[in-house]
Amino acid sequence: MAISISKRSDNQALSHFLSNSPWIYENLSRTVRTKAVETIGTNGVIILDESGMKKSGDSSVGVSRQYCGNLGKVENCQVGVFLAYSKGNKRTLIDFRLYLPENWVEDIEHCSKAKIPPEMIKFQTKHDLGLEMIDNAIKEKIPFSYVAMDGFYGENPKLLTELENRGVTFVADIASNTQVYLVEPVVGIPEKKGSRGKLPTISKVLNTSPVKVSSLSSSRDGWKLIKVRKTERGNKEVFFKALQVWRRHNELPCENPLWLLISKDSKTGEIKHSLCNAAENTSIEKLVEMQSSRYWVERAFQDAKENCGMDEYMVRSWNAWHRHMTMVILAMLILISYQMKFKKLKVRVSIPAIVEIVKVHNPIKVMTATQLARKINQDNEMRMRARTSRLKA
Repeated sequence: MAISISKRSDNQALSHFLSNSPWIYENLSRTVRTKAVETIGTNGVIILDESGMKKSGDSSVGVSRQYCGNLGKVENCQVGVFLAYSKGNKRTLIDFRLYLPENWVEDIEHCSKAKIPPEMIKFQTKHDLGLEMIDNAIKEKIPFSYVAMDGFYGENPKLLTELENRGVTFVADIASNTQVYLVEPVVGIPEKKGSRGKLPTISKVLNTSPVKVSSLSSSRDGWKLIKVRKTERGNKEVFFKALQVWRRHNELPCENPLWLLISKDSKTGEIKHSLCNAAENTSIEKLVEMQSSRYWVERAFQDAKENCGMDEYMVRSWNAWHRHMTMVILAMLILISYQMKFKKLKVRVSIPAIVEIVKVHNPIKVMTATQLARKINQDNEMRMRARTSRLKA
């Protein structure tokens, strides 16, 4: 018995823990979300984004040739949709959904081999998955102030309308060619022109025409220079202005006005446009903070991948992927909890430093020379794959 145990590698034990052991990842991830908010602080921001993990072959659940944002191109990969929670400079991932492309949903045999539960074999867009997680956050009474998202999600009018219907405040990046109305639109059936043809029956905007948001960023008027945050290279500052506009959905204007936020980086000149349904009396400083909050989800992904092994796994089944991500967000919570404890002692310690501290206080079990060599080789192989992926990105 002792011989068989010693021959069993850590990776094999981990694979069994993720793939076959009988634990329910939903229960643990729910607890992690609750503890994360308690640790970071209430009334933070929820950030919706996605991350792709490059994979070879076609056996791993959800793997397909699809757009991978990390690499900026179509690649053979898995794509997960995630929620991050942030307040100040503290951030962590709190929820996740695996995106199943249509070709997977249509292949029942493929789904069966990946052990996807029958009730989960259905096509949902990434927007659907994002809304599902936001609904889950509302259901679990997570005390967040607003939701932030990039242009992929922000350019989906249906998603924004669904959030408005739920009373959720959002800030959503949009493309420069997005059209909005600057004057409150009046919708009605236009009068018939001329004596020929049928009477008009389709509602249209009668008093104004939409404009591209890019045309509003070329004006020199209305800009205010505002500090966004401190960086390693000094303060990040932007020229900023906010305008009241009406967005469009199904070629018609939405009833309620909202903010169009336009920022121009003071150093690079990069321009960003966002739509935000914050209250009319929201300060311009708060609007800048809201528009720039997506920065923290990129830092959360960086923490997850560099310190918690988010993209370093060799599992293929549905349960194993979700359990791995659950362990990732648990590890992130543990690290940030330690960091907050050091902060109370007025000692600044980075997340990578916390990792080293944890290793000292929780040393890896003693291994034979053969086991150690095997582990080093496996670690090097995974590290090289991750480094290659980052370099390509």
